[in-house]
Amino acid sequence: MKKPLWIFLLLIMGCAPWLQVGGLYTSEDYNFSVELPQGWMRFNTDEYLLITRDGVLLQNILIERLPINKELKYTKKKFKKGMLPQEVAEVVLDNISSDQTNLNFELIENSPAKIGGFSGFKVVFTFKTKDGVRLKSIYYGFIADEWFYGIRYTAAIRYYFDKDIKTFERVFESFKLIKTV
Repeated sequence: MKKPLWIFLLLIMGCAPWLQVGGLYTSEDYNFSVELPQGWMRFNTDEYLLITRDGVLLQNILIERLPINKELKYTKKKFKKGMLPQEVAEVVLDNISSDQTNLNFELIENSPAKIGGFSGFKVVFTFKTKDGVRLKSIYYGFIADEWFYGIRYTAAIRYYFDKDIKTFERVFESFKLIKTV
């Protein structure tokens, strides 16, 4: 009776969904590296990089890479090679604001930005969850070759956003592509 329980526990522990991070993180598959903060936790997935310290609903940093021909979930607008950064921002903003779970969406800033040496955009916006939690996001993005890269910080406005903004800024400043076209 004890042997199956032991095997079950090993399987669960070996597939832990969250891993503690800190230091240089490199993704050859997604062609980027970034310096992660000590003591934060990374969601164990190969689809994107998602880290948090106190829980994803309180604060998180998301880094994603999408093929530019991929359809987005909430908009019919699409990325295209050669788009200007502000055109890319329009696609991202339409996708986010069209998501019915992002209530009371309010755009605060939409401006050009440099991300790892690439011309891109920075948008800042707020929204509310269905549970009434007010969140604020800073979202940077750019297109390189056939890929869209997005770096996003989202946190509850009350307490958490200001608490971890400096950490996000350090992560953002450390972002770079491994190979450039």
